[in-house]
Amino acid sequence: MATLAIPCTKCASKGVGIFKCQGCSNVFCRKHASEHRDNLNHQLDELNTEHDQLYNLINQNNNGHHTLINQIDQWEKISIKKIQQVAQNIRQDIIQYIRTQKEIASETLKNFYQRLRKAREEDDYIENDLQLWKSKLDTLKKDITTLNSSISVREDSKGALISNIYLSLKKQQILSNDSFLSSFGDIHIDENGQSATHDDQKRSDAYLCGKNEYRQGKHKIRFIINKKNIDYITTFGIASMEPQLSVYGWNSDDQTVGGGHSESKNSDDQRDMKGETTLQMELLIDCDNKKLSYVNERTRCKKEMNVDIDLCPFPWQLYFYLYDTGDRVRLLTSNRT
Repeated sequence: MATLAIPCTKCASKGVGIFKCQGCSNVFCRKHASEHRDNLNHQLDELNTEHDQLYNLINQNNNGHHTLINQIDQWEKISIKKIQQVAQNIRQDIIQYIRTQKEIASETLKNFYQRLRKAREEDDYIENDLQLWKSKLDTLKKDITTLNSSISVREDSKGALISNIYLSLKKQQILSNDSFLSSFGDIHIDENGQSATHDDQKRSDAYLCGKNEYRQGKHKIRFIINKKNIDYITTFGIASMEPQLSVYGWNSDDQTVGGGHSESKNSDDQRDMKGETTLQMELLIDCDNKKLSYVNERTRCKKEMNVDIDLCPFPWQLYFYLYDTGDRVRLLTSNRT
């Protein structure tokens, strides 16, 4: 029996298929088998060419890469410059701050020495003077010895790109231990300097001052005043002792003392203390901004005034004026903010 021949896929009935492609399963004659193979070789050559082109594209197309690197390099340079500038600024701030504090301390010591020399030359001093001078020297010594530890460098994490740094003073010191130390008139100081009472048998001018001297920073002092009669005023605020007594603050009839303009922070009504016999207040002594303010803890009224340092130079001291017999002031707490 004769075997049926399979025709070539290309030439159909004209040629007999003698080769079967395992890839496409077509059957070719000798001629078309060679053509088919040549066609496969051509496709492979095209793939090789495309491969080489893609390889060259990968290795030669570096423009985007270099652009990104250049952007990063530029960001790095700008960032380093910013950091160096911030670091230089903070160094200068520290140097200037310490230099200023030393100048203030030196000037205070100079004035203090002149005061001591004058007292010795004139033989004009008593035990109370010695106690006051000793207390002031102790305070000055404490300020000098704790100068470096009172400042620190902190990181500001709010920066979106580069964290900034800034100079931070130790702005909070619980219980600054202010107390009454000196007075004029018939005032009795008790409770370790925390309370003072006008104990004369008749009404008379009398005032007292705190122990601390304020030159910088912000200081909160809470106190309570008890008045015997609403018809007579008391006064609270600050005083500068040199070259003469100068006072800034408020009277209990809501009038200002020292020529400062009092601005109400939460009401147009200037009436606050008048007619009251008990005043519980929080006084803020802001040396940095040369301001004085208070909050009435009962009414929540807030008032402030600017202080003219030409009229009331540093250092400042806590000041109270008591006129009526039995008028009393007592310190509650004192915080340095």
